[in-house]
Amino acid sequence: MEPRALTHEIKGDGEPVVLVPGGLTGWVSWIPHAERLSAGWRTIRVQPIHNELGSAGQPGDPGYTAETERESLRMTLDDLEIETAHFAGWSAGGKALIEFALAYPERVRTLTLVEPGAFWILERLGEADPDVERTNAFLHGLFGKEVTEDDLAEFLAAGGLASSKEEARSDPYWERAVPHRMALSWYSEDFDRTERSIEELTNIRCPVLLVKGSVTTGAEKRVVDILGARLPNATVLELPGDHASHIQSIDAFLEAFEKHLAAT
Repeated sequence: MEPRALTHEIKGDGEPVVLVPGGLTGWVSWIPHAERLSAGWRTIRVQPIHNELGSAGQPGDPGYTAETERESLRMTLDDLEIETAHFAGWSAGGKALIEFALAYPERVRTLTLVEPGAFWILERLGEADPDVERTNAFLHGLFGKEVTEDDLAEFLAAGGLASSKEEARSDPYWERAVPHRMALSWYSEDFDRTERSIEELTNIRCPVLLVKGSVTTGAEKRVVDILGARLPNATVLELPGDHASHIQSIDAFLEAFEKHLAAT
């Protein structure tokens, strides 16, 4: 699959802020943030290809890789004639932005990473989490297939977005997630694989705001804490909530986020 410029929406004027979503509901998760940020920033929500096509019901394509994702974001900036921007990514979007910042550091003014799904960091340090490994094996098993509501419930519980598989359907997030469940069909082993090393993380020298939830999973917290210790210019923020704490505690998140942006 060839990279291409991403579907996007722009609101407001000022310095560009690019919002990259997680791997399930996609860019809809950033709507409330974009509405408020657009008062002072040129706010750009992007929809990664796997979110766009998965939400349309299309199963995963074996040619879709992390390189496709990275180069599609670059092409989007090129089309918009944006040389540098502030970037924020949640979950899989945070993982993608780590890759983008390592490949194109000159284009990144600041990074904000909300519980980035960069579990390769734990693996490289010999701290692989059994729950993460089970979840990844489960997702890889869904690649290219029809994703059922049972599959979605299991994923939400494993990812800390529901208290259990049994309770997932009664969680407020459920109704928003169901229409996008085919996005989970895009997580192949090739897509998840990276050749990056722990040592390379020190090359991300821009200001980085790292966000974690107070009741999120241990592996999610550990990734944030490792990045906080390894990145040269990082600040760690803990918010009330789980893997979606930047949504659940949106006022506190946006206050810290705008201070982070304004500091540059």
